[in-house]
Amino acid sequence: MRSKTQKITPRTAQRWLDETNTSNRPLSKSVLRSFAEAMQRGDWKVTHQGIAFDTNGVLVDGQHRLAAIVEADMPVEMTVFTDVPPDTFDVLDTGKRRNAADALAIEGEKYPHMLASMVRTVYLYENRSDAAWSGRSAAVTNHQVLETLDAHPAIRDVITLGERISTATGMIKSAAGAASYLVERVNKPGKLETWHDGIIDGVGLTRNDPRLTFRNTMFRMARKEAGQVQRRHDTREHVTLYLKAFNAWAAGESLPRLRYVPREPVPAVATVR
Repeated sequence: MRSKTQKITPRTAQRWLDETNTSNRPLSKSVLRSFAEAMQRGDWKVTHQGIAFDTNGVLVDGQHRLAAIVEADMPVEMTVFTDVPPDTFDVLDTGKRRNAADALAIEGEKYPHMLASMVRTVYLYENRSDAAWSGRSAAVTNHQVLETLDAHPAIRDVITLGERISTATGMIKSAAGAASYLVERVNKPGKLETWHDGIIDGVGLTRNDPRLTFRNTMFRMARKEAGQVQRRHDTREHVTLYLKAFNAWAAGESLPRLRYVPREPVPAVATVR
C-alpha cells in the first residue's frame, strides 16, 4: 500500500467517481453536503482519512469526499492511498465516524465528553449567539471544536465547577460549564465567589436576588422536564438564563422573574462592579 498527498480537482474527482466507484454504498446527501460546506469554509484538513483504491484500481473509500469536491467545485488536498488490499473495504465500510469527544480523547484530554460539549457550546455562543443552536446549520465540526479549545484553553479549568452548578441547580452539565467559563473569562475569579456560593448553596438569599431567582427557575424547569430527553436548544436556554441572572447580579439589580424567549440573542456577559 502506498500513499501521497494530492490536490484533487473537481474534474479528477468526477472522473474517479465515474470510472472507479463500482462497489460503494449509495451516497448520503447529508454527509456529502456537510463535507462540501466544510471545504467551502476552509475547514477541511488533510488527514489519514482520504481516498483509497485497491490493487485492482477500484475506489474502496472516499466516495463522499470525492462527491463533495465536485459539489464544492474547488480543488482540495487529500491523502490518496493506492494498492490497498481489496478486503480492507470491509473494515472501512463499517468504521464509525469519530465525534468531537473521540477527537479530544485521542488528543489525551480528560473528561472528553463533557469538554467536547462545553467547547461546542462556547463555539455556538461566539458564532451563533443570535441564531438557533440546533439543526444542521448549527453543526460544529471536530476541527472547529479543536480550534476553539486551542483558543480557550482555560475552559478545562471550569469542568468541576460546571458539574457542581449542574448538581445544585439542575442545569445541563455542559451548559453550566460553558456559561461559567464565559463569565470567568471577562471577570476576575475573586469577584465571582459570592455568585457561585449563592447559586450553588442558596443560603441566606432574599426574594428577588438574581441568584435565588435563577435557582428557583432552574428547579421549576427540572421538575417540568423530568423524564424528557434534553436537546441542544435546551443548552441555549440554560446558558441564556444563567447569563441573564448573572448580568442582573453583576449590576446590583433585583430580578423578580427570569424568562427565556427562544429567538432572543444570547446576552453578552457583564463585568462585576
